[in-house]
Amino acid sequence: MVLIDTVLPFIGVLLGLVVLHELGHFVAAKLAGVRVEEFGIGLPPRIGKGWQFGETLYSFNWLPIGGFVRLTGEEASGLLITAVDQDSRMKEHFVAGDRILKVSGKRVVTPDQFLDRIFRTNGEAKREFTYDHTESDGRKTTWTLTTTMQENPDPDERPTRNLRTTEEQRTQFINERGEATLLGLTVGIDPRSLGAKSRATRILILAAGAIVNAVLPLILFAVGALIPDNVSAGPAVVTSTIEHAPAHQAGIRAGDRIVAIDGEPIQNAAELSRAIQLNLGKTLLVSVERPASGSLTASRASSEPERLDVLVHARLAPQPLTHVVQPGDSVHDISEKLGVSPAAVIAGWGIETEKLKEGLELELPGGITYVTEQDDTMLSIAIEEQVRMASVYAALGIDPVHPPPGTEVEVPQGATGISIADASRLVARDSPSLGESIAAGWTQTRDTFILVRNRIRSWIAGGEPIELSGPVGIARVTGEVVDRAGWSRLIELAALISLNLAIINILPLPMLDGGRIMFVLIEIARRGKKISPEREGLVHMAGFAALLIFIVVISYFDIIKAVSGEPVIP
Repeated sequence: MVLIDTVLPFIGVLLGLVVLHELGHFVAAKLAGVRVEEFGIGLPPRIGKGWQFGETLYSFNWLPIGGFVRLTGEEASGLLITAVDQDSRMKEHFVAGDRILKVSGKRVVTPDQFLDRIFRTNGEAKREFTYDHTESDGRKTTWTLTTTMQENPDPDERPTRNLRTTEEQRTQFINERGEATLLGLTVGIDPRSLGAKSRATRILILAAGAIVNAVLPLILFAVGALIPDNVSAGPAVVTSTIEHAPAHQAGIRAGDRIVAIDGEPIQNAAELSRAIQLNLGKTLLVSVERPASGSLTASRASSEPERLDVLVHARLAPQPLTHVVQPGDSVHDISEKLGVSPAAVIAGWGIETEKLKEGLELELPGGITYVTEQDDTMLSIAIEEQVRMASVYAALGIDPVHPPPGTEVEVPQGATGISIADASRLVARDSPSLGESIAAGWTQTRDTFILVRNRIRSWIAGGEPIELSGPVGIARVTGEVVDRAGWSRLIELAALISLNLAIINILPLPMLDGGRIMFVLIEIARRGKKISPEREGLVHMAGFAALLIFIVVISYFDIIKAVSGEPVIP
């Protein structure tokens, strides 16, 4: 079922990782003395009123694809009323602990701004105060107070409007603790707000979520390694080489067995492929075993295989070999021109994996009449009916030797220019110890960062474009992992998604943690002068809108792939 195999594991993995991400912010804020006003699981709207424990509201929300923590002063530190003059009329409206947000529509976040705003609105008929008040049950409510000033009929006695704050006035109204006292209110920056903390503390709190996501794979990969698994016994054998590619130029030929890279043993084809991808752009010392002349397998060899050590450069972004078929060209002619095997030419032609029209009647050996269905390909028919590929070519009336003129054949080269496979179908049961699993957790986490870096470097250098996936694509990957490898492999997928969340969140993009950190760094560069909350809020709002549009676009293409039946995992 789609619900059990795709939706539930996707929501479970993503929600779990996001909650742990937000828990990183939560713990860092608590340790730094910053007030956490709300810890939410899921995204708003809120389900019910939530549960108030101490100073923090814990809530569940309707959209189960995220989470959040709301810190005091996250967007703007606000102004805490530390005292109210009991002889002033303000005592009827304010109490110590209220937070002033705006004065006459203008946000104020520092005592200086409060003082400046009061003077600038001097003489106006009305002055508005927008402020937060904490009720007895812990709920936060926002109020607006409008004060009026009686008009003086004598023009000479009317107060001057739009005054500017002078240094003398600052000295008069701001005390040694940096608090401003005016109109019977004493206000200062809330010492438990995020904005009141040092820049280093703010950066640490903002980065804590990404740090958790970056460290979590160490544990997840280690746990995944503890689960016994079947791995190919190998060895990794070269099935073909591209004539002008680095491996062929170094002397590697089809049939060679690659047993080590830079002195590290290679057990099977998967390990070989990973080792090459980890070292893109570098020259590798490749250890090769070549069976004795005339023998195909080690068991038939009459003597010890020849051992070679060769240097092979792993190219960062090799371009595919292309050829436009001319009249009379055969697969063998094209293979000679490109320096590849005929099988590589047929794969580059793509005829065997191209979807066929529905309703075609094919006469196959053994008196079988096969009617093509949706998403059928020549390869899928040959596998399903257990017939040779040549029979499928004949049934469709396609010449397998001479591609139609004008067809573009594109053969990817790979980093070294070799095709590889496991020499046997034997598998070994891998059951590492606890110590080995912990080491594997570290190694896989490190290697994943390197693979991501190399993938980006390859794309920048002109290699294959990076395929992005939104929530729909990630959900489909989750479902395919469960379908192909079982629920236990979800642990490794969760580790990969966690690393992606860490990298994406730390990027200096508006609305993300990295974007907020960027504003703190700008504050440092400006020697402590903050960008106004309104401008920062607009930047984050624009970033959030752009992020939503991006997710919608990516999800659209993910849905198109899903409808067409294209698999996410090849």
